[in-house]
Amino acid sequence: MSCGIVDPDIKFSYKNRRAGKGEAYEPTQHEHVANTISHAIGIGPSFIIFYFYMLNEAHRELQHILMVIYGIFTTTLFISSTVYHLFELLYRSRNLHRKLRYYLHICDRASIYLFIAASYTPWLTLRHCGYPGLNLKWMIWVFAILGILYQYNFHEKYKTIEIILYILIAAGPSIAIFSMNDRSGLDMMIIGGMAYAIGVIFFKLDGILAFAHAIWHIFVLIGASFHTYAVYAFLLGPDKNNPVPDV
Repeated sequence: MSCGIVDPDIKFSYKNRRAGKGEAYEPTQHEHVANTISHAIGIGPSFIIFYFYMLNEAHRELQHILMVIYGIFTTTLFISSTVYHLFELLYRSRNLHRKLRYYLHICDRASIYLFIAASYTPWLTLRHCGYPGLNLKWMIWVFAILGILYQYNFHEKYKTIEIILYILIAAGPSIAIFSMNDRSGLDMMIIGGMAYAIGVIFFKLDGILAFAHAIWHIFVLIGASFHTYAVYAFLLGPDKNNPVPDV
């Protein structure tokens, strides 16, 4: 007679136990599938939006270049995440291709830094900013490179530091907002940023909430959608308040 006591070592079908200190969470097969699909659905729409809409709406060469950068690194975010989680789905349970999966994970995390930099670049370049913004449009890429170097050297070793780095690099450049002469569209950027911030909560709930990582992916999709719409609606085309210089 069990008397209602549940064996803590029994694995649930939709989530496993929370990882202990120094351990990595072991997703269930259901979670691997959800992790893969939840970002795979972003690849096609991101490519279509950037190639058929944003590039066509770009006005003059500078906007076109910025949209290429923005489109490449946004789509790369979804592709790298999907490929990594697909390999985890196919090979983790059999413990195959460990080194390849390790480097795919690094690429997945590195693409987040590049995505953050690419998301800020159109705003910091096409909007007239004060002194902070003028420097941040190149410093954000330096921060991204430093984040990638950190990821390569200390991957999964200091998870709290890693989260703090993402938050600082994602939130820090927002100070340039206060020096912009035109703030139209920034409300959409703030909503997108809030979606990412809420998603981070689920990023830390593996083993507590089933499909927590896939839910984090969904919030990334929501945040990227708001940011992409803001760029498309408020930064592209002729802008008398922020004229694009000849390149």
